[in-house]
Amino acid sequence: MRASPCRSLSLPGSEVLMTKKRKVSGATPPPDSCAVEPQAFSVDAVRQLFPVFQREPNTIFFDNAATTQKPQTVIDVVSEFLAYECSNSARAAYARSTKLSARLEETRARVARFIGATPETVCFTSGATESLNLVALSWGLANLKSGDEIMLCLQDHKSTVLPWLNLQSTLKQFGIEINIVPIRLHHEGDYELKSIREALSDRTRLIAVSHVHHLFGLDMEIGEIRKIVGRKVLISLDASQSIGHRPVNVRRLNVDFLSFSGHKMFSSNGVGVLYVRKSLLGQLKPVIVGGGMTRAPGSEFSVSPQSAATLLEAGTQNIPAILSLGAALDFIESIGGLGVVDRRLSALTRSLYSKLKTLPGIDFSPGVDRCGCHRGFGIVSFRFEHVSTSDLAFLLESEDILVRTGDHCLTTVQDGDDYVRVSMHVYTSEAEIDRLIEVLRSNI
Repeated sequence: MRASPCRSLSLPGSEVLMTKKRKVSGATPPPDSCAVEPQAFSVDAVRQLFPVFQREPNTIFFDNAATTQKPQTVIDVVSEFLAYECSNSARAAYARSTKLSARLEETRARVARFIGATPETVCFTSGATESLNLVALSWGLANLKSGDEIMLCLQDHKSTVLPWLNLQSTLKQFGIEINIVPIRLHHEGDYELKSIREALSDRTRLIAVSHVHHLFGLDMEIGEIRKIVGRKVLISLDASQSIGHRPVNVRRLNVDFLSFSGHKMFSSNGVGVLYVRKSLLGQLKPVIVGGGMTRAPGSEFSVSPQSAATLLEAGTQNIPAILSLGAALDFIESIGGLGVVDRRLSALTRSLYSKLKTLPGIDFSPGVDRCGCHRGFGIVSFRFEHVSTSDLAFLLESEDILVRTGDHCLTTVQDGDDYVRVSMHVYTSEAEIDRLIEVLRSNI
């Protein structure tokens, strides 16, 4: 897309009259025909579970693709551990330590069930970025040979792409030259399946892809990709934007690696998950070694590949964050489960899109606009002709509306890729959407 000339927006104190601020409640007006929600769902009741909405009722948080707000139950689990339960796990025989070890393993088992896996295939990390890097380093470093190919899309998130570019550079220093094969995006924003078919070769070892695109908000058709690449090509899936939004099942997706962060599904920061297909555990090599790992018999150093944790979890883990991930799963279940969240986000996406498209001069990114109003995961990205997105973000922040602008962590930023991203979650209200539309209509 061509770059549009930009002008500065009129900000508070200038000659253009700004919309007067008003309190935004969680009350949901009657939904329009494009946004029907389950009758049993109450956004007011959900918002009551989050301290931030009681303290800052006027602030509208539309950057949920970056992180989510935290319910009180998650905050309590972290506070209780730090205040009264602090100890280390798997290090001592006293009751506090052994009970903590059991809690962590129960959390691992719950996370495994949540994604349709088994506990030995799940390890805890600091977040999706570490998980995605571990795939490249623990599997790629140990298994790739000169001439092998990795397929990826340069318009995916940097954390999906850069680990493989970094690995390519590292291996080259040791005389191993792997090839990075780029796949294209369709004009609608999903992967161009034809480009995958055309690029596939006997040397293709792995394809690194996203489940839901972090800017375009689209399902990236992982099932179709598996059909194209077959079983010999491994799939590393970044589920950062789908986890906690919709059901994610590694068996149904038929992926080999799956990565996500907990903080995007209501847990505290500092915890993520890496799933590894059980049959691949023997192909992994530890990247960081230390306490907690099980050494395999023999004189040379090796680690028993009995589980992803024994291979990849070294040293003391972020225990309060891991416990908070279990509390986040409890929270999702308490509000009706992922089915409720999925339907809610779909309705919100349709509602937001249908109202945004009434604004003159709006230009949507690839995504919901080009694929229709029938589906959505809470992400809608847009801009206006002749309006700087940074100015637009500043205007919205002056009205207590927080959105994301900039390069959106795209690996390759093309001319005209700068959009305002609005990303919602289950606690987003129709009143907040209406407030956004009101501010935009009054000032654009």
